[in-house]
Amino acid sequence: MLFTDLENYVVFDLEMNGSNQIIEIGALKITGSKNIEKFSVIVNNPPVGSAMKSFKYITKAMGNKDGWITLDMIHHGISEERALSRFMRFVGDYAVVGHAIVDGDVQLIKEGLQRNNLGKWDTRGKLYDTQQIHGAIMGNPQDISLKDLAELYQVNVGEQKHRALADSKETLAIFLAMKKAWS
Repeated sequence: MLFTDLENYVVFDLEMNGSNQIIEIGALKITGSKNIEKFSVIVNNPPVGSAMKSFKYITKAMGNKDGWITLDMIHHGISEERALSRFMRFVGDYAVVGHAIVDGDVQLIKEGLQRNNLGKWDTRGKLYDTQQIHGAIMGNPQDISLKDLAELYQVNVGEQKHRALADSKETLAIFLAMKKAWS
């Protein structure tokens, strides 16, 4: 199915702890043009070892801004197994949309499912990656940031949040603008 024809789908994003372990999953389920259901969980995957250094660097880079994920939030999060199980029930058989998800977020979800004995996620024909769509349309398969895509498609996303649900909302706005531009 062409991305411009997609009507029912889930837009999602992950945040990681500095060592490619999921600490947050955020998603929006779109059914038709107006119905949006939200999903958001913090995962108890605290950074350890060198990942703690990366996590502290990211936290500092975010300027310790309100809303950024804290270690306390992570420690009070739900298990990875429970988070992934809930996420997979939320996604169901829907197609998924995200930014730079094919080699990143989708692979992390699949690895987590396998690690937690939760089965496999069959994504064949169900992945719509805004970065790859843009590359295919423009004939330029180079990486492009979510912020640059927003600028290109004239979508005001404000300041980058680096929170999964907020980034999912930004990705949805960009995806809708892409659909409109290429319909």
